[in-house]
Amino acid sequence: MKHALILLVVAACRPDLGGPSSLVTEPRVLAIAAEPAEIVPGHEVALTTLIASPDGDLAPDVAWGFCSQPTPLSSNNAVGDDCIYGAASLPVRGATITTTIPIDACSIFGPTPPAPAPGEAPRRPHDADVTGGFYQPIRALAQPGSPDQLVPAIGLTRIRCDLANAPIAVVRDFGQRYVTNTNPVIASAIAQAPGEVDALELPRSLPASSPVALRVRWTDASAETFPVFDPRTRALVDHREAMRVSWYVSDGELTSDRTGRTEDELDAFADNVWTTPPSGPAHLWVVVRDSRGGVAFASFTIAID
Repeated sequence: MKHALILLVVAACRPDLGGPSSLVTEPRVLAIAAEPAEIVPGHEVALTTLIASPDGDLAPDVAWGFCSQPTPLSSNNAVGDDCIYGAASLPVRGATITTTIPIDACSIFGPTPPAPAPGEAPRRPHDADVTGGFYQPIRALAQPGSPDQLVPAIGLTRIRCDLANAPIAVVRDFGQRYVTNTNPVIASAIAQAPGEVDALELPRSLPASSPVALRVRWTDASAETFPVFDPRTRALVDHREAMRVSWYVSDGELTSDRTGRTEDELDAFADNVWTTPPSGPAHLWVVVRDSRGGVAFASFTIAID
């Protein structure tokens, strides 16, 4: 079981095969793990890729790079177009690395842009997401096969930045109340085949061509409460993390690509139904995301009887 940060799917770099996003038909980066899940710039973070293929998990060579330019105001993308192949490469490679978040991440991608150079217009601060968060984009360029086969993905590491444009009293209160995000923890993943009285822990064998009920459960502590500064009321508002589950299989069909819970729903689990393939083995991946960018994932190899 690994922890991961937000992953942006680079859809333009994959052909449209016409199938659902939950069906893994070629090597794909499903998640980029970051530990810790939220970090002060200038500190170390461990990064790990989760790369899936129709034959299961892969551990290929990965070239990492930090995106160093903010997204143009004219773009609706979370990162600039040059980040995928133009990011400055880090000196270390591999499926898992340890590196240091750039010290200027909050200036480039956060609320405190640097002073403009003479003759330049001031740079516009980045807007926080709905949870008040800012993110350092990280490029992962995986090479699962031949040198010409490259699988790109962008991960967003949540960075801890100063609370900008808030009254001093609110800034002080925020510093006392805000707890740095941690990754959610998957407590269990179970499956129940037709006719079974009880669900059993994965991995396990499953019958062929059958609608199997799936449930992933996360710990109660995974959905954390945190304050967000509301610029309209100039006050802090407490929120609870929403949880989203992305499901992936190498064969068969899932009823839903994504399930989850809103911040008002207290249940710590999500369900799905997988119509298993006529033969196996098959592979199942579950990625649990909280709304502040923390992610946990698990993968299973399933025998099909």
